[in-house]
Amino acid sequence: MVCERPGAAVATADLSVWRLTALVSNTALIANATVFLFAFFITVLLTPVVRRYALRWKLGDKPNGRKIHTNVIPHLGGIAIVLGTVAGLFAYNVTSLAGDNWISLLQKILPPVALIVILGLVDDMKSLRALQKLTVQVMGSLILAVSGFVLFTGIPGLDGVNALVLLVSVAFLVGISSSVNLIDGHDGLAAGICLIAAAAFAVMAVMLGANMALVVTLAISGACLGFLVFNFPPGKIFMGDTGSMFLGIMLALVACTLTAIKPDGRTFIAICFVLGIPMLDAFLAIARRLILRSPVFKADCLHMHHVLRELSFSPRQTLLVMYTMQVFLAGLGLLVLKGFVFPIVIGLVFTAVVFLSYLRIMIVSRSSVPSTPTLAPNTITPLKSNMPRQKASIGQ
Repeated sequence: MVCERPGAAVATADLSVWRLTALVSNTALIANATVFLFAFFITVLLTPVVRRYALRWKLGDKPNGRKIHTNVIPHLGGIAIVLGTVAGLFAYNVTSLAGDNWISLLQKILPPVALIVILGLVDDMKSLRALQKLTVQVMGSLILAVSGFVLFTGIPGLDGVNALVLLVSVAFLVGISSSVNLIDGHDGLAAGICLIAAAAFAVMAVMLGANMALVVTLAISGACLGFLVFNFPPGKIFMGDTGSMFLGIMLALVACTLTAIKPDGRTFIAICFVLGIPMLDAFLAIARRLILRSPVFKADCLHMHHVLRELSFSPRQTLLVMYTMQVFLAGLGLLVLKGFVFPIVIGLVFTAVVFLSYLRIMIVSRSSVPSTPTLAPNTITPLKSNMPRQKASIGQ
């Protein structure tokens, strides 16, 4: 007969529970790591393949008045980013205990996101008009919003009206997708900014217990990091509209998911800070075009990275400045979500100063460039930063 000490059965039960919890945690950790690594390695493997075929089919960005690179650079890298991200998501489905909720989520996301990807792919191969692109973006965003991916601002009068929530959500999804597309004008810029934003969203997802959002952000992070291997200055390939629109819509979806889990003003402010650089560049584009009486949808060479190049920053120095601002704003966003108030004030002051400083430089730069009658119609008057430079490679 075996005699047991008092409480031995309880201790054994507690140990079993601890082991089960540790096993589940380890399984989740392995599954999450697999998502990131799969997305990274698939993107690294596929990017050279995409580049080879893009060169063979002569699909790439050609040098012109708005671009600094002096050679044709293939711009279908977004295909590798999309496939890498999708590979990471399906890897999670295989290696984890993902249930029906995960399958249902993928079924809601994939069709409208595929529509955005196809739009970007068509635009990369055959340039579309702004109105055509906007129409398809609105269609895809509307499908996502109706499927439940809506943005909550924490404003009772706004969040309490379904029609307004739907309208704001569609505008947000289209806006972020377009914003990331706008900053994709410099080697490593869009991929690096999206990598930082995705990493910040991953931390937010852990803070809020949003496992699905965490998995998506890990897949995006892995794909962006893998693409940067080939896109960091001097870039060998660009992501094109395929990649930028895809990354933009995916980050917007994650942002909507986080606000749905914690629908208050702090969460909304936090995600705005995390997406601060793309949003700031988009608002600057609208503001300067209105001030300069230029068509809002007409492309120009006055984006934030163009301004830094105008100030004689090298391609890598330009990235360092943009990355630093993005990390700073993302860090403020995490502090805001944590419950601190002072980061809100700091963030608002910082964005206001940066906005006004860049806007002033943009307007002065455009005003100081004399009109040149020898330019062909519908071309952009180039700044000195848009003259060809050795070892420089800038996208749109």
